[in-house]
Amino acid sequence: MLAAVLLVAVPLFAQGKRLWVLRPPGELVEYDPTTFATKQTIKVPAESLQSPQNLFVNRLGQVLFSPAVSLPLADTDVASPPKAWLWDGHTASTLDLGLSRSVATTGSNQEVTESAAIPYLSSDGAHLFWFGNQAHRLTRDEIDLSTITTWQAWRTDLTGANREDTATAKFPDCRCATGSCEETCPYGVISAPDSGIDNFFLMTQFVAGNVGAVYKESSRCQQQAGKWSCTSMADPVHRVLDTTSDGSVFVEAIPDTGCCGWANQSDDLTLVRDGTKRTVFDELAVYKNPDYDVSFYTENARLSPSLRSVAMTITATSAANQPIQLSKDGQANPEESLAIRKALAELPLVEVKSLEDSRSLARIPHATLIGWLTEDEILILEGHLLTTYNLSTKARRKSTVRVADAAHLFLR
Repeated sequence: MLAAVLLVAVPLFAQGKRLWVLRPPGELVEYDPTTFATKQTIKVPAESLQSPQNLFVNRLGQVLFSPAVSLPLADTDVASPPKAWLWDGHTASTLDLGLSRSVATTGSNQEVTESAAIPYLSSDGAHLFWFGNQAHRLTRDEIDLSTITTWQAWRTDLTGANREDTATAKFPDCRCATGSCEETCPYGVISAPDSGIDNFFLMTQFVAGNVGAVYKESSRCQQQAGKWSCTSMADPVHRVLDTTSDGSVFVEAIPDTGCCGWANQSDDLTLVRDGTKRTVFDELAVYKNPDYDVSFYTENARLSPSLRSVAMTITATSAANQPIQLSKDGQANPEESLAIRKALAELPLVEVKSLEDSRSLARIPHATLIGWLTEDEILILEGHLLTTYNLSTKARRKSTVRVADAAHLFLR
């Protein structure tokens, strides 16, 4: 059992939070965030260590690992497909992802019909939400000509049975201009609360692109009076970093449009959206780096419990000890170069900003944000050690819990 070195008094509210750490060879260990003592250990698939972004933990401690499977399925063995793994809080089971692929000949063309779905945990612990894309593609000589894609969402029990359809959208017939449908045509992708879906999720029509991602129309899907409906949003949503359970407030990162070997071709932004848009991170305004091919961006963000503040991890596409080249249209600027080097030496950096007056409440160099324990205390990873930071007193509460990477941490 790992003990903590307590430097300040521990708020009782933190006892409501649950903290999980993913460890080799395939274990999910729950720690008490007030004492950092071990509470329980769950065996999880070893593959989750290599792809922790595919491991989901809800507030109840249920765990879902779903392999990343997306269209097209040409390289996926649908005869012996991968399965999702679920810990329901008591026992482990596997789930069929329902992958399918069929090919038919029509004259000189082939018709390829394929579908794939991804499960998500619910917040109530009794259901799974499923989100799938079904594509009907026309190909010739292994070149994609066009596709019609249908996106679907449904809910089941924890075994995958008793399906209840919640939403569907048929995308327009899309011509695959580059000969590869995923480069020019959209699939539906989901953004949802980390703690599990209750009555809200977002769907965005996303194109992987051959020179950069394209975010097309987004829809807000919500349950009211037992019925689900999806409403188109005024503009597309990019990367959702955090959201309230009902989607009334969420944090969105707008990534750089750089492509083709360039990292810094536009302004990275992070916004808090609650009906209005408030900019909480503006790369060019803060780092003034248009001449050099280094992009500063928000890696993750979390809203405070009262929604009065937002905490973010800021990082960059280059490290301080790496050479920096000019951007595509950049001009040599020694003063700008020196400022960029100085900024890179602090990364990763955690910044906390007030949403009431835009003040910076804290800047913590060489740290990565994990989440909020209370309105005044955040959990960070500092030197691979879990540490809490009190915004009012600036005091740290260091632990002996060592973690390789922030992606292996889940605070719910």
